Amino acid sequence: MRGEGIKGALALAGVLILGLLFLFGFLIIAAVLILIGLLIFLGFYAYLRLKLWWRKRHPPKELEGPEDYF
Repeated sequence: MRGEGIKGALALAGVLILGLLFLFGFLIIAAVLILIGLLIFLGFYAYLRLKLWWRKRHPPKELEGPEDYF
């Protein structure tokens, strides 16, 4: 009888450990995917801001005569 209780407790502990590993594994994957998404979003935002700033600071040259085309 005592051996059955120990086996049951070990089985329960093993199932709990496996369950926690799966749960934390999925949480870690979700956190990594969220961080990657944030990095992509922030990089795209910085690219757009830099591009708009550059265009504002360096407007296109206005062409006046034929010599400007060559």
